[in-house]
Amino acid sequence: MRFPWSTHLVVVVKGTKAHAEEVREACREFLEDRLKLTLNMEKTNITHVNDGFVFLGHRIIRKRGARGQMRPVSSIPWEKYRRFTEKLVKQLSGNYGMNTMDLIESLNRQLAGWANFYQYTDHTATIYSKVDRTVFWKLGYWLARKYKRGFRELMRNYVRSPEKGKAKIWVLQGPNSRGFYEELALKRLITSRKSWFTWRSPAENPYILRPENPRTIESYYSEVAFALSNT
Repeated sequence: MRFPWSTHLVVVVKGTKAHAEEVREACREFLEDRLKLTLNMEKTNITHVNDGFVFLGHRIIRKRGARGQMRPVSSIPWEKYRRFTEKLVKQLSGNYGMNTMDLIESLNRQLAGWANFYQYTDHTATIYSKVDRTVFWKLGYWLARKYKRGFRELMRNYVRSPEKGKAKIWVLQGPNSRGFYEELALKRLITSRKSWFTWRSPAENPYILRPENPRTIESYYSEVAFALSNT
């Protein structure tokens, strides 16, 4: 019987590449014999943690920190950034009859959702800044086309600080399609909330071991391999 879904997992191996290959084979046998699932060997890779890998929309790699210790960090994959930006640019490259406030609401929802997804990611500033710049200028050109006004004039009137102490951004007023008058500021990713990952009640799961330091996960081994699989 075939199921219309797939399972993604990462297996961390303390050892050499040969050890990782042994673990991968053991996983394949368990999945096929016990769970009746097929391991896609073409998509199952073995890589060193220092070379990094992409898993569930995050790039994981081990780097040397400010204190000289090697530790795993996460970042936003370039492909995820490119696809997200292309989606926003496409939305701002036409449809000039759309209600302006509805457009701002749509952009803010998408930006907030992206920021929420990557709130636990370590290195986001560079990608966030790139997205912010792209959306800022594309929205400006969209407004210029819609209202047939000069770009500089629009910036003088509508680029300002939404609150005291906040960076300047597009702040627009008007009625939305539901008939409510509102003032909205375009969301900036760079100011999004960052969170720290913490373990939640691992004792409830007998297969999860609680680390001595629940806020950090570090490796001190020179040879670490990852067996990645897509079943």
